[in-house]
Amino acid sequence: MLDNPTQIRATSNLSITYDQISQFVDEFYKSVRTDPQLGPIFEQVIDGNWEPHLEKMKAFWRSVLLKTGEYKGQPVPKHNQIEGLHTEDFMQWLELFSETANQLFDKTTASHVKTTAMRIASSLWLARNKDPFQSPPEWTPLKGTRK
Repeated sequence: MLDNPTQIRATSNLSITYDQISQFVDEFYKSVRTDPQLGPIFEQVIDGNWEPHLEKMKAFWRSVLLKTGEYKGQPVPKHNQIEGLHTEDFMQWLELFSETANQLFDKTTASHVKTTAMRIASSLWLARNKDPFQSPPEWTPLKGTRK
């Protein structure tokens, strides 16, 4: 058992706190909500009920980055139910994610968080794609600056 469960060493050279993840999720989804491309997609699914979604995303990212194991959802079926989701939407999501990571984390931690997000985006993209011979798009480099 950890003495301080609000801070867990994510890898041998990173330290990410619960509070940082909470702030990250809040800031990231604030940018998603106002994004002209992603805002309508998320609003269609969330229908104004943002608090439960934000809490679920905080649990998800704590599970991914801190290995807490608290997230018990099924993101693939949820994302596969979203109609009209395109590769460009995944790219925009990653761009906003990258911008937020660069703002809130040190360079090394931001790089780790962004690499993790790219792996997740690839998994979700592949699950939506019915062609087993297609590869996910090249997500890199994600610098966190919109073009």
